[in-house]
Amino acid sequence: MTSEAPNIKGVRSRVVNAKRTVLSQGVRAKIEKDNCSKFGNKLSGWNKEAYNPNSSGKRLVRGFFGHTRFATSSKASMDGTHPHQWSPRRFYTFYPFQSAAASLQPFERRRSGAVGTGFAESVTTDNSKVHHLAPKSQSIGVENFVTHNGDFEFYKIGGSYYDTEAIQKFLVMTLKVPMPAVVDSAAIAGMMDLLRTQGSFALSARYALCFCIDSENPTDPAVVYPSADQYDEIGKLFEKAIDDMVKEKDIKTLEMISSSDDLRQELASNIKRGLAMAVSSKSMSYARKAALNALGNLVPMHDIEEGNLGKFVKATVTAFFDNDLLHSMRLFLENAKGSFGLCVTTTIDSHRQAVFAAKGQTLSVAFYPRKGVICYGSEQAAVKAGLNYDTPQGKSTFGTDFKFVDENAVRLDLDDLGGEIVLLDWGYAGDKEPSVSPPNRNLTVDKLMGGSVNVILLHQENVMSKNPKIHKRLVQLENNEFIKPLLPDTNDPVLGDIQDIPKICANIQTDWQDVGLNRMTAWHLGQCIRHRMQAHVDGKLEQHASQVDILITGCEVSLWAAEQFAADLSKCFPKLYVKSVSANKVSISYSMTWYGRLLRNYT
Repeated sequence: MTSEAPNIKGVRSRVVNAKRTVLSQGVRAKIEKDNCSKFGNKLSGWNKEAYNPNSSGKRLVRGFFGHTRFATSSKASMDGTHPHQWSPRRFYTFYPFQSAAASLQPFERRRSGAVGTGFAESVTTDNSKVHHLAPKSQSIGVENFVTHNGDFEFYKIGGSYYDTEAIQKFLVMTLKVPMPAVVDSAAIAGMMDLLRTQGSFALSARYALCFCIDSENPTDPAVVYPSADQYDEIGKLFEKAIDDMVKEKDIKTLEMISSSDDLRQELASNIKRGLAMAVSSKSMSYARKAALNALGNLVPMHDIEEGNLGKFVKATVTAFFDNDLLHSMRLFLENAKGSFGLCVTTTIDSHRQAVFAAKGQTLSVAFYPRKGVICYGSEQAAVKAGLNYDTPQGKSTFGTDFKFVDENAVRLDLDDLGGEIVLLDWGYAGDKEPSVSPPNRNLTVDKLMGGSVNVILLHQENVMSKNPKIHKRLVQLENNEFIKPLLPDTNDPVLGDIQDIPKICANIQTDWQDVGLNRMTAWHLGQCIRHRMQAHVDGKLEQHASQVDILITGCEVSLWAAEQFAADLSKCFPKLYVKSVSANKVSISYSMTWYGRLLRNYT
């Protein structure tokens, strides 16, 4: 019996909005065309066991990941739309990983079936005793998809930062794939192609050559990196070493090696010996010889123990065990400069995981337990979409997972100031614990959606370390008087806005007549202005050119309102200097000030 990870293929539905069309309607129509059956307008596979609760636990969760882009720095075009993908689908040999807890379960749960993925077993004739259990590789089609709000400006390789243009050229050199789009977000997809390597020695070897060996300038066009086929040949030497080690030591799951520094080191030593034998062999295939020659151009093969070859083997083994989805996102944010509201999905992990990140750009994730829906977006209001629509609660011929869940919907706002990553893991094949590599296993695991989804938060700068518990950060969306559902859709938004003006004006008048938040806020603002003016009169404030008395911030539409409010305040109080500025600029400025203070304290 085998327990394999599913082979998933992504479907990209992309739309460029025309002058007189509604983008949301165009996106909806394209998604339905690409993902629904022609008859009955139901999602493809709606009646298949793989998409519904089943006895094996191998249920696939549908995910729709997207981003509506306003062309601020380049024209709107099809190649610039999201989701972005750099490398086309290609099959690689993978050793699927599972959670550390599930790695121990197969010994105890043979009669109830396999738990997790990435192993094969044979049993005795009476099915009562395991005869052999060992890790098993399989061929998986690899695709990485990215949605990104923000700007990707620099990335650090070998201790030096390279701008986006240099990184784009570097990706063409290393991935051997033409640049799919000139927009910076596409380069993030290419970086994830290089970083997400856990389970594949071919991809891990590519990562090691790109980031972990000594090189004066890895982006130099004179540097020739191996091709994908050559990485496959290199990876076969590593695969033979781990297969031999598994057989000799009767290793049941890869977790036994992953969690042991000694076994990792032993594996690296075996690989180096295997490389030495391969190099000295007089009988090898043309493909093997070409691959070793390509490797030798970057890593001298004569020095097995020292130099770049030792670093290459160690880095490849480390990436093979550690570079899962969460750690790949962590590596990217630690080395990238810019602003990021990110979602990354890959066909390697999408049967159980998705990862989101915020740094310099806001990002919120909303959980609707009773509906079995999770929404994410760069605007807090956007994730309220789940409040407006009734879902079938997962109802199908196979029943539902969520009909007994009695929890209110909640929203989690990521810390975009210090930088934060959130991994969502809903498990697969009976493995209900999160699959996380050793570098990040110290992180707290919280459970939402009736306990069916594992949530792991990783703070880049520990800005929010005073409130580590996730429940203190969740904003309740249902049964909350301060959270209002989105307005109903309309075929004519302009006409709808005009018709809403009298009602909105009446609501404003009514709100100010009652003692509510608006009147309390106005009273506090008046008090602050009075104290500020009194300080000017008393001479308590030092006068200088950069002095600001009232600072008003906002983003996009709210920034326009802030600019008008600042102009009105300046007319009312000409002696006060009132300034409006983008909230993003304030956030970045505060972040740099805080980080500089941290460095000074550390020094």
